[in-house]
Parts: sequence; structure tokens; C-alpha cells
Amino acid sequence: MSDAGVARARSFAVELDVLRGVAALLMIANHAGYRLLAPDFAIDPAGAAMVFVGSFAPVVFFFATGFGIALSTARALRPTPLWPVLWKASLLVLADQFFYWRGDVSWGMDFFGFIALSSVAVTLIARSPKPEAFCVALMCALVVVRYGFGSVLRAHTQPGGWSSWLSGVHGTQNLSYPLAPWLVFPLLGFVLGRQYDRLLETSPARLNRWLAHGAGLAAGLLVVAAWLASRDLPFFRWGIVSGAYFELALGVVLAACLFAVMLVRVLPALSGPMALRGVASFAVIPIHYALLDAYSTAFATPVPFWGYVLLFVAIAAFAFRASSWFAAWVSVPAFTNSAAASPVLLAGVGAAASALWFAAPGPWATATIVLAAQLAVAALLGCRVGKPRAEAPASARARVRA
Repeated sequence: MSDAGVARARSFAVELDVLRGVAALLMIANHAGYRLLAPDFAIDPAGAAMVFVGSFAPVVFFFATGFGIALSTARALRPTPLWPVLWKASLLVLADQFFYWRGDVSWGMDFFGFIALSSVAVTLIARSPKPEAFCVALMCALVVVRYGFGSVLRAHTQPGGWSSWLSGVHGTQNLSYPLAPWLVFPLLGFVLGRQYDRLLETSPARLNRWLAHGAGLAAGLLVVAAWLASRDLPFFRWGIVSGAYFELALGVVLAACLFAVMLVRVLPALSGPMALRGVASFAVIPIHYALLDAYSTAFATPVPFWGYVLLFVAIAAFAFRASSWFAAWVSVPAFTNSAAASPVLLAGVGAAASALWFAAPGPWATATIVLAAQLAVAALLGCRVGKPRAEAPASARARVRA
């Protein structure tokens, strides 16, 4: 493989990692706002704006999930084995339950669970003869079901059932992300990931034209969102996703992608601190939750806006660094290839679950148990499962796995 090809493949990997970093920053801004600012933070326009922009973190994370699967399957000689995908999806669902168990809720599906569902669904679609066409058709169907027939379905379905979750027309308890329209984002990530993979094989001029078109489309979507806001249309995502929020989310995710690409191309020195690869992109979530738990338990809240900004910067910096350290620690071959690693980690997760179920620990102990259990799950995600699958020659193997 030529030096140019190696450099291009490495750049491609960093762009996805930076996109995950953008999603993590949005997530921390949103969660820190709800935990640290006063309940009526909406009276502070700056605080309200940061919290609202942070609410698009799941959009970017779900998009990155599909984008990563597109990269990892684009040049494979054989279809992606399902067993490793199902195993990792099961771990993600398990990680989700610790958020519910700490609140005495028996089960649910939140952020990790929806990523698990998205990973399985998109991987299955990637094995089909025409995966991109399949994704486009399914995206259109989800949008039509939610926003074309939403009012009719809302009148003929009961809140709380599986039909509500599938169509997204009613909120469903303990199922935070309805299939419509949230599955659109990993599907869109897959389609654009495959397109971008092909663009990297073309001339730089053609790639630049595509980036310019993407910037124009993102700007157009943001302008339309501003117009919708001027007409007082609601922007909300809890329970059900409003049409205005969905339209704005498309603009935000395109803007996040362009930011990641341009950061790597124009300011590559800043892309390293912003990047979250593999296990680190999972570990940053329980780590930042633990930091918020520690601060809100030890110190008085709410804090003023400037305090919120300083804490956001400090928590984000520590969470990014700690998650990268953790990922480096659990990615050494002696750990990932060890036959004893997975059983020991699973035993630790089981012990943590038993402690939450039967011991009724206090707030500090509960936060520590949840952190330890979810980091154990993160370590399990880094362990090898099954035999490596056959891949394309060196030029393809240089590309990053999702």
C-alpha cells in the first residue's frame, strides 16, 4: 500500500473518532445542564442553548454507529459474522439495565440498548444484496409512518404498547427511543458512510465538491429550522420526536460530520484530543455520569451559568482523558486475548447486579457499583469473540473497524 493510501486510511479512521468525540461533548453539555443548572435554566438563554444543542448527542452517536458499520463492512470479502455483533449488542443491553436497576426499575431500553438494536439491524442490512437501497427505503418508510400517518396512528393506538414504540406516535415507558424516527439516523450513517468510502477513492476535487454540497444542505436545513422556530413550532424529543426537531437533527448531524472532516483536514493537531476510538467512546459515558454524580452529591447545586461552563470543560476534559486511558489499558493483547478475561469480567458484572438488587447501597456506593459494572462491560466489548473474519488485502485492512 502506498504512503498516500496509508495516510488516507488513517485520516478516515480519525474522522469517525472525532465524530464520536463531538457526540460525547454534546452529551456532557446536555447532562451537565440538567444536573447542575437550576430547573428553570430556560430563563438563561445561554444555558438553555447549550442544553438544547447537547440534546442532539444521541442523533450523532446513532449516526456514527451506522457510519462505522459502513466502513467495517465495505471491503470485507465475507459478510460480517453475526455472533460477535449479537454478543456486543447483548453487552450494550446489559449496560443499559444498570441505569434502570439503580432506580429499582426491572428493565428498559435507553441509549445503549438502542445502539445495540441499531448495530444488529444495520449489520443485517449490510449483508443484503443492495444494502444502501434497503436503507433508503426503510428510512422513507419510517418517516412516512411517523410524520405522514402519525396523527391517524395516534388516534388508533394506545400509549405504552409496542405499536406506539414502533411508530413513535406515543411515548412508551422505559423505552426511551422509538423506532420511528430514531432508526433513520444509523441508516443514514450507513448510507453516507458507504458513499464517503467510495469518495476517498476518487479525486480530491470530487470529494471537495461533495463536502461543499453537504455544507450547503446542512445550512439549508438549519435555515428551515430557524424558520420553523419563528413560527413557534415545538422542538422536543422526549417520548416522541417532533417534526421540527427531526428536521433540525438532520442539519445538526450533517454539520457535525463536516466539522469532523474539516478538523482532521485543516487542524489535524486538534483531532487527537477530540477523538474517541472504540472502547473509549463507550467508557466516556459511565465516566462522565460518575463525575456528575460525585459533584452533585458532594457540592451544592444548582450552580450559576459560568460555573456550569467551567464544570462542563473540566468534566469533559477528565472524561475524555480517563476513557482514553481505560481503552488503552484494556486493549493490550495480553488482556483482549486472555481466555480468563471474559469470565472474570462477567462475574464482576454479576456481582455488581446482585449488589444493586439485594444490598440496597447508598448513593455513593450505587454510583460506584454502576460505574464499575459498566466499565467491566466496556472491557468485555474490547475482548475478542470468535475467529477473525477474512478481509480484503492490505489496502482494505488499513481501514478502521467501527
